[in-house]
Amino acid sequence: MDYVPLPKTGRLWKGKVDFLRPFKGGAAAGESGDHVTPLYDPELHRHQDDEPDLKNLNVALAALIDIFPDIEPEVFREMLLSVSEESRVEIVTEQLLKRDAKWIRGRYRAPDATGQDKPATATPTTFSCLAVEEAFRSESYKKAVKQVCYQEFRSLSHSSIKAVLAEHNHSYTLSRPVLLQLTTKSWRYTLSNLLTRRSTSGQQASEHPYIVRHPGQFVDNPTSAVRRTGNADLDREIWMLLVRPESHRQQQEQLEADRSLANQLAESEAEQVGALFDCECCYSSVNFEQMAFCDVDMHQLCHDCVRRTVTEALYGQGWARAADLDKNALRCFAMEDCQGCIPRTSTHLALSRNEDGEAAWGEFQARLTNDALIKSGIRLQRCPFCTYAEADEIPTLALRDWRNFWAQVARKSPPMIQFTFVLLLTSMTLFTAPLLMLAMTTLALFKLYPPAGAILNESWTRVYKQRQGSKFKCGNPHCLRTSCVRCNALWRDPHTCFESEKTSLRTAIESSATAAVKRTCPRCMLSFVKSSGCNKLHFRPNGGRCSECERCDLYGDEDEKAAIREAVGVAERAWRDKEHGNVDAQATELMVEALVGRSRYTKWWQQYLDGIVDALAR
Repeated sequence: MDYVPLPKTGRLWKGKVDFLRPFKGGAAAGESGDHVTPLYDPELHRHQDDEPDLKNLNVALAALIDIFPDIEPEVFREMLLSVSEESRVEIVTEQLLKRDAKWIRGRYRAPDATGQDKPATATPTTFSCLAVEEAFRSESYKKAVKQVCYQEFRSLSHSSIKAVLAEHNHSYTLSRPVLLQLTTKSWRYTLSNLLTRRSTSGQQASEHPYIVRHPGQFVDNPTSAVRRTGNADLDREIWMLLVRPESHRQQQEQLEADRSLANQLAESEAEQVGALFDCECCYSSVNFEQMAFCDVDMHQLCHDCVRRTVTEALYGQGWARAADLDKNALRCFAMEDCQGCIPRTSTHLALSRNEDGEAAWGEFQARLTNDALIKSGIRLQRCPFCTYAEADEIPTLALRDWRNFWAQVARKSPPMIQFTFVLLLTSMTLFTAPLLMLAMTTLALFKLYPPAGAILNESWTRVYKQRQGSKFKCGNPHCLRTSCVRCNALWRDPHTCFESEKTSLRTAIESSATAAVKRTCPRCMLSFVKSSGCNKLHFRPNGGRCSECERCDLYGDEDEKAAIREAVGVAERAWRDKEHGNVDAQATELMVEALVGRSRYTKWWQQYLDGIVDALAR
């Protein structure tokens, strides 16, 4: 039986109501659950399922962002909500192609100063091109966000909070920094800070109304949890924004404190038993845990010297001496004639003891790999935005089977190639022996005569590159950008290679062509185009002079087309020397090929051979 405290004097219960009041109060308190705070657990509460119509809207939004990557997603959200459910993507695409100015109104994605897109910092969704902050939101999420913002920013009016939420697609992550700035400008916030003497640097996570603080293993480091808001997506967003960074910081501080304590204990015990080692570089005495050893002569080097050597190699002039490209490791620096290296695990352990050690280790590994690839001489395809590289290998030429061969000829080959193979098939019934001799002679020529084999390999390389396409996806998990292998620009559909170069070349050619047929007065600089008549030009002041020279034919007509062609050639050569005189020949060739077309610099027999190889090769 539970212990019930009794009053000192008087009756226990004066009536039936007094007898039932404690039990009713306890039952009411248990039913209301005021003393129980439901908390969010990131391992139990998963992503909340979207509504069917909301899922269809997000699918359409992801498709439109993939088609028009330069336009802000806000434009697509407005247009998708204004059309019917049937053929949403088709209707919006047609409206953007016909009346883009009406809907876009200057709302384009702004690149950074380098001309590249900013790296994505938003939380990704199931669609690669759509972030959570840009997707359509459910009504439960919008309602929960408004309630959280109302309680967190009490000094702001509800209309201001609604306006900020509407501007940022009801995203709590994007709206909270703006609301914090508005709060600091409010007179209520300033007055409350003066009365309570709070810091004006911004609201901390501990002051958030939906953050619950409870003691952890240690009193000095209490842990935080998120109180349920009614929407699992918002709960996870608050947890990712406020709780997880603090938890990660506490873990790192605890690990650093444990590591420091362990080093102190190990060093003190080593001093007591005389088990200290002398570094052969700085001659300091450290314990065994702070030592790295050479793999040949077992030279003893402390972790501080290893860190300083790696730093000097990365940011100084010591790379050639410190890096061993054959073993892909750090060279031993105890003695100059030592051929050993420090194991990779020891180097990583020495760098990880520092605050930015992981970044230095990653950069050291990337530079070692890059130099090793350059030394190997392998043909590489690199990402223009990071150090990622892939081997650009051309596979061995293999022939198709006869079914795929005739399907390729009938569907994808040019008419000239189709006519050639049809004529060859027709001639086989009459000239079988000569055709077999011709085929054997051609095969022997390509096998035994090196220049002919080189021509065939070049043709197969061009065909393979054309099949492979110009899009290159970076495999670096920190980059994952798509670029063009020809112009090294960020890939955006529809992509045009050397777009800015094309504009400058077109401007230079048009200016030269105009100057070739334009006549200019040498005194008043008046320009005009002569259509007919003589070449004599009358100045505005009294006088006359031939517009060409003193000895030209007065009534002669020059060949304007030839003059334009000559001026265009001169302008193109001058533009190439001016704009791309400092780049390598391969990059210049790719640029000119993209600008003026491949057929202009490719001979007819090369195009014919490429068509035959494309039809035969698998």
